[in-house]
Amino acid sequence: MAKAINWPHEFFEEIINEDSENPRIALRIGDLYFNNGYFVNGEIVDIRVNHKVVRKAVIIEDLKLCKIKDLPENIVLMYKNRLRDKTEIVSYLAENYNQPVDEETSVTAIKYKNLPFEKSDTVDDPHAD
Repeated sequence: MAKAINWPHEFFEEIINEDSENPRIALRIGDLYFNNGYFVNGEIVDIRVNHKVVRKAVIIEDLKLCKIKDLPENIVLMYKNRLRDKTEIVSYLAENYNQPVDEETSVTAIKYKNLPFEKSDTVDDPHAD
């Protein structure tokens, strides 16, 4: 099974409509991904919604580790549309990971670009089981 960046269902429409030109980011709490070099520049990964593959992407830089308060604005703007504010990032990560999060919390930033859909690609409907 390929490595994957998993998103909750609320981002399904945004993900399938994203272009393959602009870089995106995923943030994960803590340093586990960073310390283990889990994602590698140039690696192809699955983009999943509720654990179902919806498209492929390529990791485009080395992982970055920093506190939420220190995330550069240009990185924040690569996040999902509703998460382009540090206050929203804190709330989302606290809710998604079900743990306390504040601007001092360290996160690993995973920078990637979506790959174009190919004619044979089918999008798994995260509603179907």
